[in-house]
Amino acid sequence: MANVIYLSGKIIDMRKRSELLIAVLQIPVDYLMLVVSFVLAYLLRQGSGRPFSIEVGGYAYLNLMLVFLPIWLLIFASVGLYNLRSDRAKWLDLSKILAACSAGVMVLIVIDFLSPSPIFPAKIIPIYGFLLALLFVSLGRFVMGFVQRLLASRGVGVYRVLFIGSGTTATRLKLALKKLKRRYKVVSSIASLDATSSGRLKNLIKRDHIDTVIVADSSADDSKLVELISYCQSNHVGYQFVPSISGLYSSKILSTQIGNIPILELKPTPLEGWGRVIKRLFDVSITTLIIVLTLPLQLVLYLLIKIKEPGPAFYSHECYGRMGKMINVYKFRTMKTEYSIGPKFGGQTIDQVLAKLPASKANEFRKTAKIKDDPRVGKLGKIMRKLSLDELPQLFNVLKGDLSLVGPRPLPESELKLLGGEQNLARIVTIRPGITGLWQVSGRNDLDYSDRVRLNFYYIENWSLWLDTKILFKTLWQAIFERNGI
Repeated sequence: MANVIYLSGKIIDMRKRSELLIAVLQIPVDYLMLVVSFVLAYLLRQGSGRPFSIEVGGYAYLNLMLVFLPIWLLIFASVGLYNLRSDRAKWLDLSKILAACSAGVMVLIVIDFLSPSPIFPAKIIPIYGFLLALLFVSLGRFVMGFVQRLLASRGVGVYRVLFIGSGTTATRLKLALKKLKRRYKVVSSIASLDATSSGRLKNLIKRDHIDTVIVADSSADDSKLVELISYCQSNHVGYQFVPSISGLYSSKILSTQIGNIPILELKPTPLEGWGRVIKRLFDVSITTLIIVLTLPLQLVLYLLIKIKEPGPAFYSHECYGRMGKMINVYKFRTMKTEYSIGPKFGGQTIDQVLAKLPASKANEFRKTAKIKDDPRVGKLGKIMRKLSLDELPQLFNVLKGDLSLVGPRPLPESELKLLGGEQNLARIVTIRPGITGLWQVSGRNDLDYSDRVRLNFYYIENWSLWLDTKILFKTLWQAIFERNGI
């Protein structure tokens, strides 16, 4: 018996070690590809025949890249490119590579801008580096994927699975496992745990050299499950199960321990711990760059508003921030003076403004907190809204820490009833509100309020740096090409 346990444990350990080896080797391969990309970017610009705008020697440039490019590896890790068991159908995950490289080059550009000694001798070099990094990192991962496939064809790194369960969920899970041929191979299958004797289960695990038992049988008897788990632990066999509580599917689950008692912890959002730190660094880096680029435009808009519409150029409204703290959110004023509210406009309230509108428009606002073809908005305001230029002052809210670039829409107290009360508010304010968000790029005014709330919840529960990057790019696309604002 001891020999069987030793042999089984040794086989599983070899598979885990091969899996870890591939993931560890991927880090220096990525780093090498990044260094090659930025060295080639330098040589391409140098070979153009035009002098550099700033003199940075080749060795000095290389040393700077060797120091700063590990930042990219941290970003790669944050988007999940080094997960040991990510269970992706493809090793080459282009979408995450694109997101990570985009964030990485933005960080380098910000560092170059803020540094007293520039790291790039020409502005085109980081662009060349970005494009070449996409190519070479993808190429490096293709090669590593080929090595992984070669090993998988010989059974190295492939987990042999005993599958237990039947029904809709079990069938879906089986199909998913079949698509992950390089990760799992279902070698034995049982419809019901209760209908199978303990002796048969143990024989199957030994005979078929099972690495992992996956249970998708919600009706299984607790005593049988405890016995199976104990056997798996004693024989170095992995154990995975599908939770019977449907609410667990939409939550982030972490295992922990209090005393000697195992605990499953449900995380309301990935934006806790390092996720929150990474998002804040991303916000500050990108926001600083955007403010520098748009500051002249903001000054022009400020002057135009002052000329076109009497009164303050900025509009501030109070909203719920993170953890329910009330914050002042700034925008360029787009409303005509007679429809503006607040103490700076004679203390006019929203109800007084709605009384000036046609009944259909007032009712539309009360139902959705939005009005299509809003008569309150001036001509300049309509242009700013179409291009989302009225949101630019909120960049300073981001630097201040009140807002994020991406998040749920800032919620005024007047919309609390539409939101669904304090319980939904508590979930929304788990994270900072954002200038743009998932629902703003998913239909905007065509969505009813309940759909907006649902999309906000989805974002909170499924945040990733890649999701933020997609939303920002889609926001930019809509603002420039679709002319429907954020």
